[in-house]
Amino acid sequence: MIFVLVKNLENGIEEEFRVVGGFQQVFGERREWGVEAVNRSSGIWGVEFTTPSEGVQPKVLIECAACKRAAQSTLSTIEYDVLLATGLISRHCDRCNETTRWRPSEQPLTAEMIMAGAPPATPSGERRKTRRLKLTMRLRVRNNWGVVEIAQTRDVSKTGLCFVSTQRFEVGDDVFITLPYANNQAPVETKARIAWSAEGTAGRFYGVKYVT
Repeated sequence: MIFVLVKNLENGIEEEFRVVGGFQQVFGERREWGVEAVNRSSGIWGVEFTTPSEGVQPKVLIECAACKRAAQSTLSTIEYDVLLATGLISRHCDRCNETTRWRPSEQPLTAEMIMAGAPPATPSGERRKTRRLKLTMRLRVRNNWGVVEIAQTRDVSKTGLCFVSTQRFEVGDDVFITLPYANNQAPVETKARIAWSAEGTAGRFYGVKYVT
């Protein structure tokens, strides 16, 4: 599942949004995307929205295009519009353990499908001051000794991130992060510092904190 940060330049409010799918291509490589706010009580737009009653929100039987797992799910207005426009929405699949494309399903509705679409329990609290988002992206890491690594994020937040790498960095080292990283663009670096490290099966995990 992909999350982005959106900032209203008029009031300075910044909030997290979840990408639910894409609309039509506008021009070149640009296209319209459907996103919904993670914090539904956010005042980012300066408009007070009234949440529709449960009976008004559309419930749709959808299935994962990868594993065919089906669920009857209540869709947000944005998700429903994207599904009508493109026939596909993006959401997390517990069976695939990743974000996949979902489409309307013609499978017979069962009690298991209804339960699969029930919303997950809300965590009791956050351990960190800023929420970390599970987000996998390519990034470029460079230290003061000339070591450069194209690595992968595990999660990100407003104040730092966690990435996995095969290179060896030391706790306390200053590094320079380019996120996201693409081969065809000049790197725009942000200074950060390695706060912790831990060994993993795919490499070593590093937690970094941005240096302001």
